[in-house]
Amino acid sequence: MRNLTAIFCLFLLCANGCKSPQSDENPQDDDQEISSLFSAPQATGELQVSDLDEASGLVNSRSNPEYLWSHNDSGGDPVLYLFTLQGADSGRYELSGAQNRDWEDLAIGAGPDDNLNYLYAADIGDNNAVRESLNIYRVPEPDVSEQFGVGGARVDLPATATLNDVETINYIYEDGARDAESIFVDPETRDIYIITKREPSVILYKLSYPQSTTEQNTAERVMVLPFTFVVAADISPSGNEVLIKNYSNVYHWAKSGNESIQELLATQPSRLNYRQEPQGEAIAWATDESGYFTLSESNGDTPVIYSYSRN
Repeated sequence: MRNLTAIFCLFLLCANGCKSPQSDENPQDDDQEISSLFSAPQATGELQVSDLDEASGLVNSRSNPEYLWSHNDSGGDPVLYLFTLQGADSGRYELSGAQNRDWEDLAIGAGPDDNLNYLYAADIGDNNAVRESLNIYRVPEPDVSEQFGVGGARVDLPATATLNDVETINYIYEDGARDAESIFVDPETRDIYIITKREPSVILYKLSYPQSTTEQNTAERVMVLPFTFVVAADISPSGNEVLIKNYSNVYHWAKSGNESIQELLATQPSRLNYRQEPQGEAIAWATDESGYFTLSESNGDTPVIYSYSRN
């Protein structure tokens, strides 16, 4: 029991953190005040998608910001679930040819075609750091405005469809296997960033654009970040702000100029309002950048969609 208590105390000590680490081996603690940049949480609705019980990624649709996309954690179907901001079940979109070994995050943003927005489903979970390689599935976001019929009436919901234009970005890390649950795509460079989970100070990696869909890619180690148990991240549509979430806190970075992602994340973040969820592993910017959303796995309770508005 003493050993379990010691482990739990160590987790509490290092679950946050915002001091500059020198390596990924030293736990960091957190003494930041909570910023007033964003509001306290407001519940927009309860999730009404019965099949989505392990929501592990979240993005706000670009084609219709009244909708959110999510997916299940490991072992689920290779399906993206669509629902309204109030949680109403609106669609199931299967990714043709994809597998869900351990999908852990979802990103939305730029890709090969300047005229399209892309969804990136990240099969990057690796609890024991034993996978030989990992996959990120990229597919153009379907126009979910088509969920509405003549005069705005909803038709045939939840919709079902298969997305066929799926590309697979297969990769390894340059310094060996890692467990990760967070990705985002820089809209300026189209580079994919991956944040590991389990180190006392986690690691940021980059898959530089253009990522190959025919050969294996290698994720470049960029920097160490002073957090642990990072479970979600997102970048604003403009590329000027980044959110990183662990189980206890949400952190926020905002550019003051033309900083690179590495330069931005090397600065001191703000610690934002966050209502701790049963197993909160998902965060998403609102498409208009007016705030952000969070969502938890069910963990025996009906998940609630929370919104945090910019003050």
